[in-house]
Amino acid sequence: MRTLWKALVLGLLGLLSMTLPFGFAAGASTTSFQFLVGKGPLCGLATNACPDITMADNGDLVAVTGQGTLSILGNSVAGDGTFAHMAPDGTVRAMGTWTAIRLMSFRSFGNSPGLPSNFVGGQALMLIQLSVGGTPVHTAVLTIICEVGTPPAGLHEGIKLVVQDTPFNFNKQVSGLTIFVSQD
Repeated sequence: MRTLWKALVLGLLGLLSMTLPFGFAAGASTTSFQFLVGKGPLCGLATNACPDITMADNGDLVAVTGQGTLSILGNSVAGDGTFAHMAPDGTVRAMGTWTAIRLMSFRSFGNSPGLPSNFVGGQALMLIQLSVGGTPVHTAVLTIICEVGTPPAGLHEGIKLVVQDTPFNFNKQVSGLTIFVSQD
């Protein structure tokens, strides 16, 4: 699976090189990143690339798309996207939008040979606001994981979503692609 994913990332190189700014190395001084979650040029890489889907223990699924920027130096995040919460039989329980509130942490996994130096793997945790019909309904912790570079064992490409004050802990990645792109 990891070999397939790496092949997909190489395909991503061609697509993203036409749509995202490049030319900056992702080294120790990198402080700002653009992130994509199951959206944009990622969608052309595989049939299950978009949206990112994760599952809860009861079989419920949540599909998430989004994009934004995060800054380690300012410990800040700006971003938004969409979500759809589905029962195991596919019935939509809720759908709406999400907005990033606060960057909780970011850990870089570095980059991979053969990819632009500003394609970076990592794990970002952010507090987000979930809204349905424009009305805020829950806060949640969104974890975005990109396997580029050298991720620790046990982490997998995709997202996790823990919806606060509910029993929903979507912690089993099902499908989808993510990427962090260094901006400085």
